[in-house]
Amino acid sequence: MKMNKTTAGGLILIVDDDPVVAGMLGISLAAAGYEIVEANSGEEALALFAAAKPGQLPDMVFLDIEMGMGIDGFDTCRSLRSADASGHLPIIFLSGHDELDTRLLAYDAGGSDFMAKPFVPDEVLRKASLAVRHKRQQEAAEVSSQTLLANARSAMNSLGDSGAALQFSRGALGCRSLRALAQLIIESMAAFGIACHVQLRTQNDVLTLTLQGHGSPLEESVIERMRTMDRIFSFKNRLIINYDNVSLLITDMPIKDEELCGRIRDQAAMIAEVAELAVGNIELRTDMHRRTDEMGKLAETSRSALEELRSGYRGMQVATRLELENLANSIEGMYMHLGLTNRQEFTISDTVRASVDRVLTLFESSQELDRNFAGVIDSLTRAGEYKIAREDEPAPTIELF
Repeated sequence: MKMNKTTAGGLILIVDDDPVVAGMLGISLAAAGYEIVEANSGEEALALFAAAKPGQLPDMVFLDIEMGMGIDGFDTCRSLRSADASGHLPIIFLSGHDELDTRLLAYDAGGSDFMAKPFVPDEVLRKASLAVRHKRQQEAAEVSSQTLLANARSAMNSLGDSGAALQFSRGALGCRSLRALAQLIIESMAAFGIACHVQLRTQNDVLTLTLQGHGSPLEESVIERMRTMDRIFSFKNRLIINYDNVSLLITDMPIKDEELCGRIRDQAAMIAEVAELAVGNIELRTDMHRRTDEMGKLAETSRSALEELRSGYRGMQVATRLELENLANSIEGMYMHLGLTNRQEFTISDTVRASVDRVLTLFESSQELDRNFAGVIDSLTRAGEYKIAREDEPAPTIELF
């Protein structure tokens, strides 16, 4: 069967010697709008890949690890990677074994993600969608990434190890977002000619970033598994450095050059330690923004409540004045029915009017309370308008001087 893209969803190659598994995968993916091609061995997959024209290459591959005959999934993946000129082809391994060693072997072979059997159809569709999207993001970022790496290496040659480290220290504590800090870490390690994957963690957020963009699910899972190991952990040509909020995964340590490995390890450890402090600053700033927003909302709520209370108080004053005036008029209107003498009428009127005047005088003296209301409302208005600047932070760059 030839590979040919005929649907907008994309072309997916399924490599599995189990027709039941391949069929279940194919049905789920085809129902979601993907074009499906199946191969029952690694050799058949490589033959399909070799025969395909550039515009007919698959958008991603689901690849079984354990196949009964011929080469296994790991060797198939390595061969596919060597034939993939762009290096962006997502390859998701399938396996009934979900140990760290298996995941590391999958990662080492060039896998993009890992899915344990038995799988759930919703998980298959989610991973396929993420893989295709990640491939397109990598292709879009390739040109800018190459430029970034070239600039970083040039800066390293100009500054030297200590200069690049100092430059990072100066910039790290000024970063206002996890993404800006992660990009700065990646640039700083690229200055040593090293590709570095970064994971930054706070109480509310986790970010995994590589030179090509967001880390793949497999890269994220490998870091998640390795972050519980030692502070500095080496495995073949990989080095991981773990702090509470920071993990750096270096995938291409020059293990044949011990002196260079030592320099890189020292610089990576220093960068991770400074990044740990920077993450704390970012989390503190984020918390400060949150608290400021909460205080602003509280001030606005309090201001509205006081405005309502002040308006009600003023309305009560007006209503009370009218009621007192109506009371005095009503009493005076009753004189003709009471048979009072003029002297008695004058006495009652004077008494009532004097009481009304005293009450109104009390209201006049309450103007100080109204001014206090106004002062508090004005203060709450200003407090509600207070904001901490949230600048859109550009991606940090390595500058010479």
